[in-house]
Amino acid sequence: PLTSASSSSNDKNDIKKSSYYVWFQGAKESKGLRGEEYISPVVRYLLGKEKEQAPIKVTLQLSNKGLKIIQNVSPGKRVHDNYRCGENVKHFIPHHAITCAVRTEEVVSCILLIYNPATACPVHVHSYRCDSEETAELLHTQLNILIQRPENQKKFQEIESRLQEKGLLHRNVSKAGSSKLG
Repeated sequence: PLTSASSSSNDKNDIKKSSYYVWFQGAKESKGLRGEEYISPVVRYLLGKEKEQAPIKVTLQLSNKGLKIIQNVSPGKRVHDNYRCGENVKHFIPHHAITCAVRTEEVVSCILLIYNPATACPVHVHSYRCDSEETAELLHTQLNILIQRPENQKKFQEIESRLQEKGLLHRNVSKAGSSKLG
């Protein structure tokens, strides 16, 4: 379920390059940039849809650079017109675009700053089901190391300030680190 390569640096902000073989539960727009209260309703929604639509097997490769999501397109299936059967579909999310991560049992969810032209939304929750709570905890811990980097925290605060100035973000002062879009 988890394979790791050794890291050349022992800095507390560094992580070992690791691969996680998980079930992608889905993605949905987020109403906030950071905070468990924006992830939990989306996770409930995605897990509720699990009966209607089977999750997709993906490999998550986590490194100091960020998160690479790899989906192997099975023969006979087409994810998109640009991908042929047997090809791997890869998406890279830089470390500074992962704003928040939450683990509930074996499910790890995170808020990602990735623009979706179909919805015109730049903030999404992605959820992944791991094979065990232990694997989920490892993935969650590594994501949080990237999220907690001082340069990333500073960037998130700058984004929140810009969104507040434009009236697109409402700061929730009762919960530290929480912000609401809209």
